[in-house]
Amino acid sequence: MGEKIIKELRFKSKQTVISFISTITLARLKKAIKVKAKIVRAIPLPPISIKKGPVPICPPNKKVKEFFNKIGTTIEIKNEKSSINFWSTSGMMAPFYELLSVMTNWLVKRGIKRNNAQKYITSLFLALSEDAVVSSKKDLKYLVKESQTPKGLNEQGVKELSKAGFYKLLEKTLNNIHKRLSK
Repeated sequence: MGEKIIKELRFKSKQTVISFISTITLARLKKAIKVKAKIVRAIPLPPISIKKGPVPICPPNKKVKEFFNKIGTTIEIKNEKSSINFWSTSGMMAPFYELLSVMTNWLVKRGIKRNNAQKYITSLFLALSEDAVVSSKKDLKYLVKESQTPKGLNEQGVKELSKAGFYKLLEKTLNNIHKRLSK
């Protein structure tokens, strides 16, 4: 759909074109645009509406970076092949929200009012995410380890999800999204 629309647009060589279409490569964009303009692919994710979250751009571009830094945190990616890895992980937003929804519904089924259940779950995961950001110089495996006590609830959670193949399935899903974007 995007390529069809792009072909009907007119571009000038002095323009910087920013594409938000994750499934169209730079090479295909260059063909579709038909002029020698600067082209940057970007993925401004929904949390930019609250001026939070990463905005991957490829290739690096100073003006585009300055623009997106006003609404998020720009991550400059030097080559397109590498950028596909970032685009792939952006496909995990809805599964993340689904995870929050499942846990909220689980609490609701046990008699917790929905607004309290949702407030608890979202606040917990916000705090965990902020802790991960603050600790971002450390490997995330450190947080996994530090959040567990021997025979504790978190150890049980990680072991059961690992045994059920949850994390392998997550990696498989990322690989499938990556394949789709690499076509």
